[in-house]
Amino acid sequence: MKTMSLMLATVVLFLAGCATTFRPWKLSDVQEGMAKDEVVKILGQPDYTEERDDAEYFYYTYREEPAPAPEASMETNEEIERRIGQLNRTLKESKYEVMLVEGKVVNYKEL
Repeated sequence: MKTMSLMLATVVLFLAGCATTFRPWKLSDVQEGMAKDEVVKILGQPDYTEERDDAEYFYYTYREEPAPAPEASMETNEEIERRIGQLNRTLKESKYEVMLVEGKVVNYKEL
């Protein structure tokens, strides 16, 4: 019983560690024509970048953090497994792209 509770707590902490500092609502502060360094100042460092077709692309990922783990209790293994399944289903990940040409923003969108 304690092993399953410990496992649940570990899974929750691991998933919470996957959270990013990127906040998609900050995209509204990004404007066409903005310089690359201004974008980074607003959105932070991208998860990765790519260059193609004379453009540079910044990619960001936003992961919703799961709810905090409940206090350890006398749950059965089935209840713990059900809770882990619910947690996995409630996590949401969104990806965003900022396109720059000649170092200036020309477009941004959710993928």
